[in-house]
Amino acid sequence: DARKTRLSNIVQETGAKTIHYLYDFGDSWDHVIKLEKWFDNTTTEGLPLLLEAAGRCPPEDVGGAPGYAEYLDAISDPAHPEHERMRLWGPEQFDPDVVDRKALEAAVNALSGIWKPRRHKLRSK
Repeated sequence: DARKTRLSNIVQETGAKTIHYLYDFGDSWDHVIKLEKWFDNTTTEGLPLLLEAAGRCPPEDVGGAPGYAEYLDAISDPAHPEHERMRLWGPEQFDPDVVDRKALEAAVNALSGIWKPRRHKLRSK
């Protein structure tokens, strides 16, 4: 069950250094995770951690990588036949190069709280 599988288990059990996964079967976003360095988890503070971010996420349901490329072409070229329609369809003043680092860090930090190991209470007999 993918919902219960940890990436660390996949790496440890298979020895994989690169993991590919498909996000959003309709739009076929292929993600690649590369393991660069392994750290022993001696604390739960600060995990996970945003190391780097580049570019903005595409609008929802843009049509995968080909649709996103077409969307970027259309909004950047006022002479493009789909310019006005795509400009109205997508987020206002969409800039693919703008990264909202604070929002990304807040989202990643929220995962630390969700994924932090919980202490289990012993059941009394």
